[in-house]
Amino acid sequence: MHKYWILSLALCSAQLVSGQSLMVTSMDSIAYVNSHNGTQATAHISVKNNSATAKDYRVVRRRIGTTGLVDSNYFCWDLCYPIWANQSQGTVTIAPGATANDFSGYAYVRDTSANGQDSIWYTFVNAADANDSLQVVAVFAFNRYVSNSESTLPLLSVYPQPSTAGQRIYGIPMHAIKLEWMDLAGRVHEARSLNDGSVLAPSAQGIWILRAYFQNGVRTARVILQ
Repeated sequence: MHKYWILSLALCSAQLVSGQSLMVTSMDSIAYVNSHNGTQATAHISVKNNSATAKDYRVVRRRIGTTGLVDSNYFCWDLCYPIWANQSQGTVTIAPGATANDFSGYAYVRDTSANGQDSIWYTFVNAADANDSLQVVAVFAFNRYVSNSESTLPLLSVYPQPSTAGQRIYGIPMHAIKLEWMDLAGRVHEARSLNDGSVLAPSAQGIWILRAYFQNGVRTARVILQ
């Protein structure tokens, strides 16, 4: 049976402290995912340092909703962290006036016939001043009946899996307007596809996230390089 995820991100209404340095510059207001295709829900958040000095920020997963619809989730900041890690062990340094695109959150639903919603709260915290923080809430709404415009996005099913580091992999949709590789340290590397639908894999072995940007959304794929 089909089910659909609607991922809506919104700033938490919690009162912001005086002198807060961060602001959200872009985020996935709504990301539609057709879970019938086995695709995970993905949230991207970009934050800007409005202060006059460089600052180091960590991410804390404050709370997960209580409906039980989310089966598992993880997030990436300086590294990628599993469900049992509620905060990043390291930090990301953001220069004054600069924007960091390092955050991404991922989640799976527990029940294929689920109807309802659940939420995850993330807080970006200045490592030198815990009062300097910004909280964002990700709302996951599940409905097996709703029409899903994200299903119009091309699938990102790359092959072979696992792939060989430094070699070309295939399955890149022709309508992708931008490609990025992201490693487990959160570093982003731009990539280009060829007319045959292939892209050159990074030379380093390990787990990578491939992001393909389209006019109406983003697809992600987890790629293991050997």
